[in-house]
Amino acid sequence: MKIVVTGSHGTGKSSFAKGLAEKLGAKYIHDIVTDEIAPQGFTINEKTPPEVQIMLISHQWRLEQITPQPWVADKCLYDYWVYSREDFEDYIKKTILMFINGNAPYDFVFYLPVEFPMELNEWRSPDLGFQKEMDRRYKKFLDEQGIKYIILPSFINESASKEEAIKKRINLALDYIKNSQGNQE
Repeated sequence: MKIVVTGSHGTGKSSFAKGLAEKLGAKYIHDIVTDEIAPQGFTINEKTPPEVQIMLISHQWRLEQITPQPWVADKCLYDYWVYSREDFEDYIKKTILMFINGNAPYDFVFYLPVEFPMELNEWRSPDLGFQKEMDRRYKKFLDEQGIKYIILPSFINESASKEEAIKKRINLALDYIKNSQGNQE
């Protein structure tokens, strides 16, 4: 089983994916952008150059191919299309689509809308307009591609903390997975 968590940066995808993987006893595919690439000094924000986007999607593809199932990833191949700049040359866009087409058959795609105040780090863009634009582009991409995804609603207003809200999202995701598996039997 391959599960991916999608949405804009700063939506709690990493915390959610780690918690969901733990509950499922699945492997966790870490966030290569914040864990590996950005700390090496590569530009990761609204100005990410095309060669870095190609490096990122290549690395993500490799991790998804070599990680034994079941796994949960807080990034997926879709991210690199959504975050590619509109001014990229056509051959760059075609290269990114090459990775996506045929390589992204995920069992579950969970979409997290913007819910929390963004936690900033030295490479994440602090521009809330950019975050909202990426959120809009993500939903548009999923809808235009006909990708079946599950929106996990916000629980922040009925939770005492961000951690509690994430746990509620995890429990809802577990219900979706359980119900889906029950329907397949």
